Amino acid sequence: MSSSLRRPIASLRPPPPRVQRSPRATWHAALSSLLLSGVALGGLAGCGSGSSAADTTVREFSEAIRQDRPRQAYALLSEDYRQRVSYEEFERYLSDHPDEARDVAALLQRIDGEAEVTAVVRYADGQELTLVQEDGQWRIAGNPANLYDQSTPRAAVRSFVRAMERRRYDIVLRFVPNASRDGMDEERLRASFEGEGREEIERLVASLRANLDNPIEEVGDRATMTYGEGAAVQLILEDGVWKVEDPD
Repeated sequence: MSSSLRRPIASLRPPPPRVQRSPRATWHAALSSLLLSGVALGGLAGCGSGSSAADTTVREFSEAIRQDRPRQAYALLSEDYRQRVSYEEFERYLSDHPDEARDVAALLQRIDGEAEVTAVVRYADGQELTLVQEDGQWRIAGNPANLYDQSTPRAAVRSFVRAMERRRYDIVLRFVPNASRDGMDEERLRASFEGEGREEIERLVASLRANLDNPIEEVGDRATMTYGEGAAVQLILEDGVWKVEDPD
């Protein structure tokens, strides 16, 4: 991506240094995503007993990892995850990081409280609505009226794409990190995004739109989603909301 496109969101000055993530932290993040996929699969197996079913799935996953049965562990992951990550890749994770695998397996044996059963419903414009099960009834989590949610990295990416597509630069301004806000306003963003580089901006946004379901790696107050051919959107957590530090 050209510097003229990178500047409005990243900064008009050199961006802050990227956090160097340790292999251990990356591995724990990867296994956490696997666990969440498994919980989602098991937790929705039944309505009344969803919580206990989710607990069972987590423990079975942990036991399979601990006893070096990767095929059984892999079978507990969601179909969506298995479509994105082959069994061979999953098995290689485990064989390349045996110590971390044992650590995570031990942690998963100690479930704290009851599992929360959730569901995700998609509706127009690629928006997602999360529901939680309370007393046997499904309830909407969060505020569906918030079209530009920044509470999670994925919500922030979706909201950023929506704001860009609608040319709501007053909203896009919310995604600019604090370090880059000096001298930034709605008109400056409009001039930057609708100038000579408009076509490239549209291609970037279209590529983001096509990859909104890609995995997101979250470590502390940083998150990364790779997309397209080697591109990656970098996010940072500031003031309780996620912002786009670098869209490419």
